[in-house]
Amino acid sequence: MVFIRYKTFGKQEYAYQIKSYWDSKTQKPKQKTVYLGVVVDKSKKIFEKRLLLAKPEKLILDFGDSYFIKEYLEKIKFSELIEKVFEDKKDFLLSLINYRLCYPSAMRFSKTWFEGNYAKICYPSVDLSSQRISDFFKVLGEEDLQRKFFKQYIPMYTASHEGIIIDGTSLPNQIHMPLTQWGLNGEEIDKQIRFLLVVDKKSSMPLFFRYFSGNIVDVSTLKNTINELQKFGIKENYVYLDAGFFSEENILELYGQEINFLTRLPSIRTIHKELIISEAKNIERYENITKYGKRGLFIKQKKINLFGKDAFAYIVLDPERKGRETKNFILQNIKNKENSVEELEYEMAKRGIMILISSFDIKNEEVVPAYYIRQTAEKLFGFSKDDLNLLPLRIHSEEALRGFLFMQFLTLIAFVHIKNKLEKEHNVEDILLTLRNLKCKVYDNEIMVCEPNRQQKDIMDKLNILMPKKLGI
Repeated sequence: MVFIRYKTFGKQEYAYQIKSYWDSKTQKPKQKTVYLGVVVDKSKKIFEKRLLLAKPEKLILDFGDSYFIKEYLEKIKFSELIEKVFEDKKDFLLSLINYRLCYPSAMRFSKTWFEGNYAKICYPSVDLSSQRISDFFKVLGEEDLQRKFFKQYIPMYTASHEGIIIDGTSLPNQIHMPLTQWGLNGEEIDKQIRFLLVVDKKSSMPLFFRYFSGNIVDVSTLKNTINELQKFGIKENYVYLDAGFFSEENILELYGQEINFLTRLPSIRTIHKELIISEAKNIERYENITKYGKRGLFIKQKKINLFGKDAFAYIVLDPERKGRETKNFILQNIKNKENSVEELEYEMAKRGIMILISSFDIKNEEVVPAYYIRQTAEKLFGFSKDDLNLLPLRIHSEEALRGFLFMQFLTLIAFVHIKNKLEKEHNVEDILLTLRNLKCKVYDNEIMVCEPNRQQKDIMDKLNILMPKKLGI
């Protein structure tokens, strides 16, 4: 199939011939694009390929990365949502999102990046000086503006009702503000802010975020988080939780709101020890064998009373993990005379075991994959911290911090959209670095795009983004 696609850049309209064909190597449909020229008469399909021989070149800019981001965010209607919510602030926000995706470094470098990138053509009225960015973060941190966004954004990704994931992470920092407090970060005590993320299970899209003081533990934040989500229209009946949210108050709250849950039982709970003592010795039986990926597990289900409510416990034994942990336990405790034999027997019995708790019956072969869906949130934390350089925090007022975290959350949405489209063939950082090497030359009223290489063409074709040869200003 052959058709003509028209694109308007600046004051000029351009025509491209699009030919669809079947790629026998990849076994996927593809498109071939041929530039036809500037539109002279659209109805008669008259086009003109203009040369730039007599025009003085003004500058050369990085082009491919920011052009791709702009086009893709428009394609998925994200830019439209940004414009609808943020109105005259949209260009400033989109330029910052573009910067964090293309060059995730300290905000003070954004102006330098902007001056050498095609983004300055896309958003000509934006001033990315440090003071303007600081002022913008304060505006972005306003509660009314964020509520306006979430009311329009959240319903777009919660139609499946297949559940949500709630997880928290630490943001260590040395900022002098009331939010920064000493708290537990892994096994260490650190000065930190706590950051909580809500993720849609089906789409893996981030839905909502909260932040709170570093000395507030996750377990005390669940009720308010669920109440806030309901204000924005999330009425999911299934949540995946980390063990950090396990408490009697939270469990009874979930039962009271008829929200099903799956979580890990903390090992410090009395019921954890009771289940290990009663079930661990009989779990390694053929009837309890379950396959998870390339691993073989033993899983035993037991109906329990959980704070007066019916629940199900799943005792999961990983024999490989048990072997490693038992070996280390033996080497460390072979001469242990401080603990009783009963205590040592219990400690050895729980090696390689985790216990999952659910409010309803789940098949043994489904319970571990269901629990590890929670890792989606952990991956997003990883993207935020590693790919988008969320840390270290360099914001020095709470009002600006709220705006910065919101901007980072919006950038994460864009990042996940791109990553989901790329699947496993590429990662976002690689394709943006590859596309950054595609330059453009800027003239008085037109931009000439340099010739893309094969890799750059393949990326654009895969994402169905039209690669122009010329653009108007």
